[in-house]
Amino acid sequence: MVKLIVFDLDGTLIDSRLDLAGAVNHMRGTMGLEPLTADRVISFVGNGVPNLVRRAIADAEVDFDEALRRMKKYYSCHLMDSTSLYPGVKAGLKELGAQGIKLAVVTNKPTGAATVILEKLGVAGFLADIIGGDSDYPLKPEPDALNALRPKYRLPAESCWMFGDHYTDLEAGRRAGFRRALAKYGFGEARGEKPDFEVDSFSEFVMAIKGF
Repeated sequence: MVKLIVFDLDGTLIDSRLDLAGAVNHMRGTMGLEPLTADRVISFVGNGVPNLVRRAIADAEVDFDEALRRMKKYYSCHLMDSTSLYPGVKAGLKELGAQGIKLAVVTNKPTGAATVILEKLGVAGFLADIIGGDSDYPLKPEPDALNALRPKYRLPAESCWMFGDHYTDLEAGRRAGFRRALAKYGFGEARGEKPDFEVDSFSEFVMAIKGF
């Protein structure tokens, strides 16, 4: 029986592509660099903001710390310009929570930014925990954050799930002993990880998880 579901954020609960690409290209523009396509920027997402910035300036000789500062400053003021929930997320979280399942987010995005987004989108109240990349735990694919949640709620690993769109989510879940589902509608990649099932929408995930 499912007792805990841990969700990734970007590419799983929210579509944040345009705002992430906008922040990266604003940073690049202020440093005299040409913009990158949104698809290229999104291919850099998944391993935390520092790695996103590092990849986004790999073609230039600019100061990394300054690039990171500029990107984070701009993004903090533009978290919600275009970011939205994927279809079915709010209703799905409500339905899962009503079944007594603990719901949490573990993201490599900073905790403050993740919390603001989830609050403004009206779904933070469904979540028992929001753990970001600046927490006391290492970034996914390290499983430490997941390993901390399971004993917190006194749950066996087989009753816990990780749902995300990227190999970092699936690897973290595998290493924690969780069952795993892949959000194919997101913008990550599985990279050889083999989830228990794959879905094309959040609503499909909610329907599928009822069978476990």
